[in-house]
Amino acid sequence: MRHTVDHIKNDTSFQLLDKLHYDDIVEFATEYVRKKTRSMTFYLVIIVIFFILQWSAFLYGIFVSHMNIVSLLKQFLYGLIISLTIVIPLHELIHAFGYLLLGARKIRFGAVLKHFAFYAVADNFVANRNAFIFLALSPFVIVSLLNLAGFIFVHGYASYTYISVLFFHATMCAGDFALLSYFEFHRDKELYTFDDVGNKTSYFYYKKSEVSQ
Repeated sequence: MRHTVDHIKNDTSFQLLDKLHYDDIVEFATEYVRKKTRSMTFYLVIIVIFFILQWSAFLYGIFVSHMNIVSLLKQFLYGLIISLTIVIPLHELIHAFGYLLLGARKIRFGAVLKHFAFYAVADNFVANRNAFIFLALSPFVIVSLLNLAGFIFVHGYASYTYISVLFFHATMCAGDFALLSYFEFHRDKELYTFDDVGNKTSYFYYKKSEVSQ
């Protein structure tokens, strides 16, 4: 059974847990990035691995392949520029496609420019825990795999652009992993979330157990 927003709001078996205004996303993310959850442990390990991979590749290029240092550093810069200009929209489009696959249709894009934060959400679409995990991880997995493939199969200086994008994009996924950390922190609850785009607010409800009712 797919729950609707009206059902969740009007059914007394559902309890509001949190609501998050989009302007407060950085404070929210910071709180749950600091939680000792498996989601955040995995994310931090991945960031370290990607960082080591990136700079090991650069050092290999300089000292083993005898590549030009300035040219390699340019690829590093290109990776940053591509991440900020091309990869951010791609990341949000993957979120949007994920919503479409789950059945959502009223998808909206936006940004909180003061925090340089971007989002793709589905207005009044209820997602349970499994759906949210799918939505949150899809951009990270797809973009990471594409750039790893680029680094492996593209030769020459261009391959270093891919490994840079791999790292920079991963650092931009902190918000997604913070939300995963939120769900994991409340893993004892049957969570549901939806967005009210007009009010720029995300809502998190849980279904009360029969005992608590």
